[in-house]
Amino acid sequence: MKIFLKHSRLLATIAAILLLGCSSKEKLSVSKDLCFSTCNDYKGEPVELKLDVYRMEGARAKKRPVILWVHGGGMYIGSKDASWGLVHHLAEDFVRMGYVFVSMDYRLNPEWEATAAFDATIKDAAIDVASAVDWIKGNAREFGGDPARIILMGHSAGAEIISNYYYSNALVDEAEHDKSAIKAVIPISGNRLFYDGDANSGSGNAPCLIIHGNADDINPCADAQKLLSQLGSKGRMAIMQGNGHMWTENPEQKDFLMKNISAFLKELD
Repeated sequence: MKIFLKHSRLLATIAAILLLGCSSKEKLSVSKDLCFSTCNDYKGEPVELKLDVYRMEGARAKKRPVILWVHGGGMYIGSKDASWGLVHHLAEDFVRMGYVFVSMDYRLNPEWEATAAFDATIKDAAIDVASAVDWIKGNAREFGGDPARIILMGHSAGAEIISNYYYSNALVDEAEHDKSAIKAVIPISGNRLFYDGDANSGSGNAPCLIIHGNADDINPCADAQKLLSQLGSKGRMAIMQGNGHMWTENPEQKDFLMKNISAFLKELD
């Protein structure tokens, strides 16, 4: 019996060492500047759109859900890896939680306000999101992602782009860009649906978590509550009291985002 116990402990120790050896191989990896679309910008000039993929390299779990991040910036500034963007606060945390995190660029138009080109600009951006979704469906397995489980997440203008893209058919031809792989939509500091009134014209029925600050002076909380009413049973809302438009100023903001988003996503599993 004593010999058996000694051998059992030895085997347990070896197994623990092997497990530690496996986990030590898991490390955060970023594949940057992968081209997902070639198109024309607002001036008609050809442009390559790129994205970055954050993942856990060597992870044993395969086919992880994929978060597609769409940055803010009023559709005239910003980028997939801007130093002031939320991507630097969220990507690694979500990867370590078991997701593949993709951050994309989309076509910007610094002249859209002066030229009254809002509709054309958000439509271009929505088509770019659709193209990134198509790219993920075709390439997710290469990065350990599940092409059938995509979560849209964005801040400010990015939030408006994803909600209007997914819940409306006014921006993207659904016959050309299938949305069925999208399982959730998470707009942060966004706005209402611009094209559909109180009804959703798109075919998408994925649940939506709206995150907003009640002191947002750029996109008022009332507009986010309008989105909630437009979504009906598909929508829910988390409001941070006293918070404005941005979410990178203190640890409490990140804690609020991670707590609410992770709880919401856990329900999808």
